[in-house]
Amino acid sequence: MEGTKRRRLTLFMILLMVLSLIMPAGAFAEGLKPAQGQGEALMQQKMAIAMQDKSGNALPQLHPDLQGLKGQQEVNVIIQLSEEPVAVAEGKKKIKKLPFQASDRAKQVHAIKAEQQRAKQAMKAAKLLVKEGYAYETVLNGFAATVKADDLEKLLDVPGVKVVEPDVMREAMEVPSEDGRAGVQMDSTNTFLGIERLWNEGLTGEGIKVGVIDTGIDYHHPDFRDNYAGGQNFVPHTSNYARPRADDDPMETTPLDRPDHMAEFNAQGLSFYTSHGTHVAGTIAAAGNNEYGIKGIAPDVELHAYRVLGAYGSGATSWIIAAIEQSVEDGMDVINLSLGGGSNTSISADSFAINNAMLQGTIAVVATGNSGPNRGTIGTPATATLGIAVGNTTKPEETVSADVRLSAGDYGADVPMNLMATTFGADTASQLEGEFAVVAVPGTGADADYAGIDVRGKVALVARGAIPFVDKISAAKKHGAAAVLIHNFAGGSNAPDASGTYLGSDFEYIPTFDMSQTDGEAFRAAIGSGEGTVSFGNVLTQMSEGDQVNNSSSRGPSTPDFDIKPDVSAPGTNIMSAIPAYKPDVPDADYSKAYARKTGTSMATPHVAGIAALVQQANPGWTPFDVKVSLSNTAKLLDTEKYDVFSQGAGRVQPYEAAFPEALAYSYDTADADGKGNIVDNVKGTITFGKLQQVAEGDVEVSKTVKVKDVAGAGGDYTVTVQTTKAFGDAKVTVDKSDFTLDGEEELTVTLIAPQAEAEAGDELLGYVRITGPEAELSLPFAAQFGPESATAIEFMDISGTDLSFNGDGVNDSALLSFKVTGDLGTNMIELWDIEDPEGGVYEDGYIGYLHAGESLPAGSYSLNIGGTYMPWDGSGQAAIPEGVYTIDLTALTVSGNPPVVADYVGPIFVKSTEPVVEASADGTTVTGRVIDKYVDYKAVLAPYGLDYDLNSKLNAQIEVVSGEEVVATEAVVLSQDGSFTADLSGKIGAGKTARLSVKDAAGNTAATVIYSEPETPVITVPDENLDEQLGNKSSNEVVVSVPEFEGVAEVALTAAQLGQIADAKKGLSVQSGDAGFTFDKKLIGQLSAAGDVTVVLGKEQSAEEDAISEVYSVHFLDDAGNRIDTGKQKLDVSIPVDLSGIQKTNKLTVSDSDSGKTYKLKVKGSTGTFKADGPGTFTAKR
Repeated sequence: MEGTKRRRLTLFMILLMVLSLIMPAGAFAEGLKPAQGQGEALMQQKMAIAMQDKSGNALPQLHPDLQGLKGQQEVNVIIQLSEEPVAVAEGKKKIKKLPFQASDRAKQVHAIKAEQQRAKQAMKAAKLLVKEGYAYETVLNGFAATVKADDLEKLLDVPGVKVVEPDVMREAMEVPSEDGRAGVQMDSTNTFLGIERLWNEGLTGEGIKVGVIDTGIDYHHPDFRDNYAGGQNFVPHTSNYARPRADDDPMETTPLDRPDHMAEFNAQGLSFYTSHGTHVAGTIAAAGNNEYGIKGIAPDVELHAYRVLGAYGSGATSWIIAAIEQSVEDGMDVINLSLGGGSNTSISADSFAINNAMLQGTIAVVATGNSGPNRGTIGTPATATLGIAVGNTTKPEETVSADVRLSAGDYGADVPMNLMATTFGADTASQLEGEFAVVAVPGTGADADYAGIDVRGKVALVARGAIPFVDKISAAKKHGAAAVLIHNFAGGSNAPDASGTYLGSDFEYIPTFDMSQTDGEAFRAAIGSGEGTVSFGNVLTQMSEGDQVNNSSSRGPSTPDFDIKPDVSAPGTNIMSAIPAYKPDVPDADYSKAYARKTGTSMATPHVAGIAALVQQANPGWTPFDVKVSLSNTAKLLDTEKYDVFSQGAGRVQPYEAAFPEALAYSYDTADADGKGNIVDNVKGTITFGKLQQVAEGDVEVSKTVKVKDVAGAGGDYTVTVQTTKAFGDAKVTVDKSDFTLDGEEELTVTLIAPQAEAEAGDELLGYVRITGPEAELSLPFAAQFGPESATAIEFMDISGTDLSFNGDGVNDSALLSFKVTGDLGTNMIELWDIEDPEGGVYEDGYIGYLHAGESLPAGSYSLNIGGTYMPWDGSGQAAIPEGVYTIDLTALTVSGNPPVVADYVGPIFVKSTEPVVEASADGTTVTGRVIDKYVDYKAVLAPYGLDYDLNSKLNAQIEVVSGEEVVATEAVVLSQDGSFTADLSGKIGAGKTARLSVKDAAGNTAATVIYSEPETPVITVPDENLDEQLGNKSSNEVVVSVPEFEGVAEVALTAAQLGQIADAKKGLSVQSGDAGFTFDKKLIGQLSAAGDVTVVLGKEQSAEEDAISEVYSVHFLDDAGNRIDTGKQKLDVSIPVDLSGIQKTNKLTVSDSDSGKTYKLKVKGSTGTFKADGPGTFTAKR
């Protein structure tokens, strides 16, 4: 391919949503792209064109993602104004130990409202305001609004406006998992954390108000019956909901809230109806009104719910800020936000809202996200400097393993495997006794994949992918399988090894094994279309250790200050808690098993929120920062060789130690509370030295203050040590005192000293300051960065489908592009490159337009729905993606400059909506033809790049034999690589049947063409005048009906009156066709005449038997309902042509009747054989 790859900025911005890590769904084509990247100069040139209407001097207060947007499309924004929000004003007073009176609050509120009113009036006067949203005064000074893209920069001229940023959507922080629904089992998390010790101290959360800011909760659940105290709904009603919702109703989104035009599941597989908030609330406050031991950490709190995430678990930042504001005004002691997304930046409206909630006295606990394990994958608002960000760890769990013996033909293997799922309450070893047949289920083990397969009492071998593990188990159980082997696939995590997934036990599960891709594909190949066997031995149950950081847990540091996040970690993996049963829609809803397991930082965060409530109850005089420091100081430090400070923070929380510390060590720093230069104290349990790249120019020395306070009043002798977990040259951290006697309070100076040195990306100093006393073990993690930013890379880029048909038929109408970048990006573009015309396009580089472009994109995981439209580079505006074969390319400048440009692509991507065309002609029963289709043409386009493919992988052709409207037989047709084919239809078609060639292409387009039509079945009627003439002939004992020679089937129709006349004349009936004849005597005619109208059905077709000396002839009688007439023992005389070639003696020739299985002796005269049959049948003469 000629040229290098280029990217451009949008005229109209698509704001990408940050999602959890998405598993690869497609493969990259090697060799398609040139090795060299594209230069920055051309990228910037194209950027200037894409930003053609941009002034070029955007003020810094306009968020980078909004700069350059043009057009009349509406954009949702959050506008921050200059006056301090109430929380900042109060926080600044508190720092100075000055009172903040009601009059101070009233004065500040008045100033804020007046400024907002002036700003709105100015916007209305300038016709800038399309719609107003929520307004804020406590945790933020500003309001949400909808404006036209063309007016964004004009907002900066409105008096008082300081910052305008996009009102982006946030998501629930649950892993969208193949973990699926959990089983009902005794939950051990509280015991693992030692929560019972706090309950024994009388700490159950009584008197503490906790707000869950989430998808709402099902407050009808019995576990919330006694502690739910109300809430609010911040999700506005639109046509995307079937019915309005009251402002004071925070019920989860329910199935009946979904209107017809909204999909039950979105492109990420998330359901329209929600359960996330109920699960989160259950972890905090479930009363334990169940038989499974599932109980919240703080069951006696006063529980409030704030619904900010609606359908599919998503909601706008402005709604979240409104809920934070309301929760502070409602006097919440603790708020839980298991949500987030967006940039890794502490400079955002929702992060500032968290900061200010903490300053106002509300403990804000926030999930970091599920985009791990790479550095810098944390999202807002967990990045908030003052908030408590939480990572996800594991708890001890019961696991089951077995030695599995696989056998199929010559294949045999003994493989140790772990079970990913077991049946609750059952003895797994007993379930697996004996040897089982194994059936390889095609596809991915969905319900439809079991069609025509018998797995009853057998083991189903199923491939991972497409649907959640739990759905695979459910389908196998539904069809009667005794167990399941789920093997990994090339796109799965940990492939080619087993997935490493553990689902636990459930009443609905059957034993399910976690199998490697290597073993699974080998076993599947050995089984083929038959069966294999499996047996299970040495079934062992073990307990895992727990205290591992979940791979998906998002990591810090936060930007731009290299701050340590998460602050702490907590169990969030396979957590059992309450889920909705939607009583408002289901009056008889059964909540007895309304519990499930979920995984994610969403599940870790409510553990910390619940613990914070108990710590606050134990220490009613503490501020949110006391609670934050205690949680951090007393956390259990996990394996520092595996998990650095940005993976685990200070460690996994220890509730009892946090509630009753002997002493606390406070690290003092400062923070910008609202992005407007309002500096406040940042009291925390971590030490941030920040970015110190100046070490390349000279020695660096930075000091921080840590104050150790005697909380319990016990005093005592303390020692101070420094544990370095990652070193940099001769840099070191020292403390001015190695030991001290604590008497009230002790101030320590922690100093980082780094001699001048050359530093590379990744050079850091990480570790912990450890302070140990008689009954205290306190730790404070520290971090410093010396080198330049680490190299930025596109870690993966995948697409869920490579064959697309944007025709609205519901098949392959869209695909989800997903990618992950490890560092912050500047100018970035996702473009369509035309493989058919690599030098075409406006810029003669093959690019026809773009799907997305932007000026910045933080590190993280992203997805973009490819729905059939793009922005052409010719400036003509949004258009449908033309049919063709493309790559989808991401190219970006990096913020770090290391390297300057990153690029990746997926492809080839086929866009095709035209149906295949079939040309065919028949010569007898042999059909030849060809399929005319773009997939034939694309082979030639891709061949020069080594990307040829088997045409049959793109065009699925089969012959369908149709009788009436019913497909009675199918047979695959293998196409030649030019689309031609030959099909032999002999033995497949018959009277009244049609053969058609059905072709379905990989994009979902179908065509069907009739390639052979069996001639109409001849129906012979006997004219009455002819019958009368023969009946009057006294010299003949039979009425003769002549049938023209035929192939297939012919019918002779006789009315009841005609048969009656023949019977009355005491004559027989002879039906002749060529040299074949069937004669029915007068007794048989008498019997038939009693049946009413009768059809004599004659058949003739080629015989496939080697010893046949005739064609296959048949005769049957049908009544007027089409049913065969049983003629009993009435005989008939039959004569048929025979081929005596090579036969010397004819006295041993026979006729077989395939209907009855009888054999008759054949008499031969000339080339005709005769015999007397015992009734109707299907006859073949044999040697």
